[in-house]
Amino acid sequence: MGYDNRGPRRNSPSHNRHRANPGRLAAAKALLAAEQGRFVDDELAKQAPPAGPDRGLAWFLALGTLRHRGEVDAAIRPHLRQPLAALEPAVRMTLRVATFEKLFGRAGDHAVVDQAVELCRALHAPRASGLINAVMRRVVPATEMSRADALNHPAWLISRWDKRYGAEATDAWCRSNGEEPVLVVVARDDADALAQSFVDAGLAVAPAKAGGDVVPGALTVLGHTGSVEGLPGYDEGAFWVQDASAVATADLIGASEGMRVLDACAAPGGKTMRLLAQGAEVVATDREARRLPRMHQSLERTGLKADVRVHDWVRAPLEDELFDAVLVDAPCTGLGTLRRSPEIRWNRVFSDVLGASTRQLAILSNAATCVKPGGTLVYAVCSSEPEEGKVLVKRFLAATEGFDLDTELETAPPQDDEDGFYAARLIRR
Repeated sequence: MGYDNRGPRRNSPSHNRHRANPGRLAAAKALLAAEQGRFVDDELAKQAPPAGPDRGLAWFLALGTLRHRGEVDAAIRPHLRQPLAALEPAVRMTLRVATFEKLFGRAGDHAVVDQAVELCRALHAPRASGLINAVMRRVVPATEMSRADALNHPAWLISRWDKRYGAEATDAWCRSNGEEPVLVVVARDDADALAQSFVDAGLAVAPAKAGGDVVPGALTVLGHTGSVEGLPGYDEGAFWVQDASAVATADLIGASEGMRVLDACAAPGGKTMRLLAQGAEVVATDREARRLPRMHQSLERTGLKADVRVHDWVRAPLEDELFDAVLVDAPCTGLGTLRRSPEIRWNRVFSDVLGASTRQLAILSNAATCVKPGGTLVYAVCSSEPEEGKVLVKRFLAATEGFDLDTELETAPPQDDEDGFYAARLIRR
């Protein structure tokens, strides 16, 4: 979710001069939670004011701080005697949020400094108010910075992307990850009718693409920000939101009327709904019951029905059930979704890639036992890293008899506005 709200204009008086603005406070709290591994959008939904400009301000500050963290940190460092990492989290986050606002927002410098001090106090670090005040009065855009800081991505990831894609493609991808993600919706039935309803409402739409190819039934809604609940057809369940690469991955199944499909890692449910809309009968599983209510709500809204269950594929296969096709969109590092989830780039290290691949191989191996002879197995991750994708599929094929690689889909680095996915379709002999 994104909002175009850069706060009060520079010449306007600051609001709540003697206490932290609720939008700024919500942004800082959401970012602190994101440092602990939570998704910043989920935290903003809980922390931000329910309505009004401060809600938009929270999103602008939190997502902007993450997308520009390299530049922000480079601006702060010259004014500190110790590394940023050595500061207590509340102080570090106050400096980042306030510096981002000073460099990229509309509020006047005095208001930003004043609110930074109040924010630090609201986050229970009042003893640092002098440090905050001193740094924020002096901070300006950095005149020199590393390439990693300029691209706002960790150096280890840039290095890996350079080796695979080249510096020019890496730079372009990093820059695009600093932009607002596009909204892609998937039509339940008639995509042309859905597109016309958007146009009638004054919205511009275009066919969504993944890997350079148009994804049937998927539409990019141009320039839309904020909630999707007010879009035409939402209440009637005429569409759901899903990245174009994720839709293309589900389409590798080749679902048709009456086909029995297992969606092994189904939440939040976009791929399940795509398969159902194509006529398949779907058993949808996920490891955690807490992830299923959102899926049930989406199914109810769209009028689609699936057999939804809780199952942990790391531990065991599903006993005594075979399917025409099995889809494994495995839990992964999410390193192909940095435009949509900017916190991920700062929460991952290379060892996370290796740890994810161990779990992914266990999931894929167990789910593969549920494929009928002659059936289809699709494995996918929203990660750019080969250890989670191409390399893992090779490991699976080397260790598992009876499967052949049929086709692969790679959308990293993205050609359009899609996420960076890897997917492989395997056929069981």
